[in-house]
Amino acid sequence: MTTRRRGFDAAAGGRAARRRPHWKDRDPVPTTAARRARVVLLALSVAVGLMALVARCAWLQIFKASELLEQARSQQEQTITLDPLRGAIVDRNGKELAVSLDVDSLFAQPTAIDDAGAVARRLEPILGMRAAELRERLQGDRHFAWLKRKITPELRRKVEALHLDGIGFVRESRRYYPKRALAAHVLGACGVDNQGLDGLEFLYDKAIQGTPGRILALRDGRGGRVFDRSRVDPIVGDGLALTIDEIIQYAAERELDTAMQETGADGATVVVLRPQTGEVLALASRPTFDPNNYAAAADAARRDRAVTDYYEPGSTFKVVTAAAALDRGRVHPNEVIWCENGSIQIANHLYKEDRLSYGNLTFTDILAKSSNVGAIKIGRRLRPDEFIATIRGFGFGSKTGIDLPGESTGLLRDLPQWSGLSQASLSMGQEIGTTPMQLASMLAALANDGVWVRPHVVQATIAPDGRRAPRPRGPDDARRVISAATARVLRKTLQSVTVDGTAKAAALPGYSVGGKTGTAQKIDGTGRYARGKYVSWFAGFVPADAPALAIVVMIDEPKGPKFHGGDIAAPVFARVALPALQYLGVQPDRQGPLVFDRAVVAERGFQGAIAPARDRRPATPPTAVSAVRRGAGAGREAEVLRASLAGSPVRLAPAAGRATMPELTGLSMRQASEALAAARLTCRNQVGGPHVTRQEPPGGSEIAPGAACLVVY
Repeated sequence: MTTRRRGFDAAAGGRAARRRPHWKDRDPVPTTAARRARVVLLALSVAVGLMALVARCAWLQIFKASELLEQARSQQEQTITLDPLRGAIVDRNGKELAVSLDVDSLFAQPTAIDDAGAVARRLEPILGMRAAELRERLQGDRHFAWLKRKITPELRRKVEALHLDGIGFVRESRRYYPKRALAAHVLGACGVDNQGLDGLEFLYDKAIQGTPGRILALRDGRGGRVFDRSRVDPIVGDGLALTIDEIIQYAAERELDTAMQETGADGATVVVLRPQTGEVLALASRPTFDPNNYAAAADAARRDRAVTDYYEPGSTFKVVTAAAALDRGRVHPNEVIWCENGSIQIANHLYKEDRLSYGNLTFTDILAKSSNVGAIKIGRRLRPDEFIATIRGFGFGSKTGIDLPGESTGLLRDLPQWSGLSQASLSMGQEIGTTPMQLASMLAALANDGVWVRPHVVQATIAPDGRRAPRPRGPDDARRVISAATARVLRKTLQSVTVDGTAKAAALPGYSVGGKTGTAQKIDGTGRYARGKYVSWFAGFVPADAPALAIVVMIDEPKGPKFHGGDIAAPVFARVALPALQYLGVQPDRQGPLVFDRAVVAERGFQGAIAPARDRRPATPPTAVSAVRRGAGAGREAEVLRASLAGSPVRLAPAAGRATMPELTGLSMRQASEALAAARLTCRNQVGGPHVTRQEPPGGSEIAPGAACLVVY
């Protein structure tokens, strides 16, 4: 039996297998060169490490410094932006149309919320938001998240009653339009962040929005606000004073709504201008929208048809043809023109009258009866360059430059693009597209003795301290288009349109009216005139001899048997013009017997206005009119009238802010209109007889200008 002990190896002679190595088997002692290499290697390693460390520090301290500093600040500091109040927008008499209010907005600090799901479930029924959406906003490592902007005081009270950690409120400003849809297309609207989206709010956004403020606050490790380091208060924006008059604007919109209901039209527009200054007293379009709920409005309702859409003007453009020929002496006002019994051949095209055929017509009758053939024959007397020069002079084919966004240039082809039919077509209002604003500017130039004035809706900007800066005027704001003599002759001629022409429904009791109707067939997608689709126009000025107002009415695609401008647009003109003249204090200019068409006027309930002076029922003396004329107020009324006709701003409200309701019982409509104009009151009329039978409030009562009143005939 072989016995092996640990450490014993029989093959090795029984000596222990383990032994200490011999010194000759060890590594040799390093030489001096090796030691030096090792030192150098160590030094290089240390140097490279130090260089890498320095490079890293340089990268962090120099190249990444701003980014890291911003990260540190975002963790330690909180910047709260303070919304400025947008400047107010007021009408020409200081009545507020757009204001800014302080409201609360609800926010959350997700880092301070322990159970986002529970908080979301409690907020869901109050905020009307889905719990899943709320939970998503309440989770995460963010320090700030909006929950709901611009909330009501009642909603704030409900949220506060929950006593939730990490939920807070911040004050913001909200744009509010107290008159709702009134002048919506002029004002425009604002978004949730108070940025202008449309209208004047968009065009004057930089001036109106003001300068935001800022609070710089320090936060603790949990993101809570510790104290405010600095605060910069916001600066209120500038306000706007408009040329729009709230009362006239309301009258225009009321009549547009009535016209839309009566005709079933797709759209409608009214523009009211002061010819001498270009001030827009009213601009209304339908359909419309409520700026307080801009997001819910359809695109068609947001569109300002007065400046963005263009249409063929139809026979209203015959005024331009007549002006060009008259101004160059190519036609005489009393000239008789053969109208070819209703049709005329130009090249290979046969032009016809719209309804009736005519033989010999005077220049005046051609406009009064709206003869296509007569207009074509007048237009052919002009050279094409003369014709287009007058057209462009009146502003067609280019923007008017009105201070509203999205204005269209309309449609007017240059001379090289004219065909052999273009001049004839243009003479009667075809082959051209005009916006209602362009047409109103043309008519205002005629009313202003041939001087075109740029229309505008902003009168002045208002600084936060109340100082006003009037709208700057440019060298191109006014230009002469035709002579004053031509304009006066044409104004006299156009009165016949409302007396025995196509616009009898535009006649007013006590006031001379001039104007022109138009009915244009619309073009479909194939470039052809569409059957049954029309645009109806009436463009007029009043009083005709010394115009205080120029008004254009456009009805787009009326439905039903009546679609001519004289049938549906002219009555809207009358219903807008009469209360506006009464409100502005413009005295009637027809003191003698009136020459309005009796049948039409009687049908509209103006019987008392057409009766000759000797046939009128005498009023019980002393009448309100004679009292005003004899009283101290007569001088004031003359001053108002002169200022109105001269184009100066008129202060409509009495000094004391109240007016006295005149005694109207027994007066004719004309006499009542004079009395109401003298008192600067606008009343709703119920017509059934020749004289006033009842009035509310009674004569002698104090009444605020613009308050509701009623006159029953």
